[in-house]
Amino acid sequence: MGIVGGILFVLAGLIAYGLIWKFVKTPEVEAPDLLALPAGEALLRASETGFALRVSAYEPSEQFEPGTVLAQRPPPGAWAKSGAIISLTVSE
Repeated sequence: MGIVGGILFVLAGLIAYGLIWKFVKTPEVEAPDLLALPAGEALLRASETGFALRVSAYEPSEQFEPGTVLAQRPPPGAWAKSGAIISLTVSE
């Protein structure tokens, strides 16, 4: 294996340990209820609770104005790691 191989093996182990430690130590938080909120307000509320947002789909809606959150994943009240992404379906 040699010195270079040994160093690479140790570095790989340290990186794996760091990733596992981060995953285990990242707290879980409750997903906020973003349904029926304007997208801008949903972004603010999600960031306040430690989540990021991604719009995964746009759908027409006769009930809601354009830019309103129609669905979210994970759903409101679900527990997820802080920093996780909430996927939104937004009215067009």
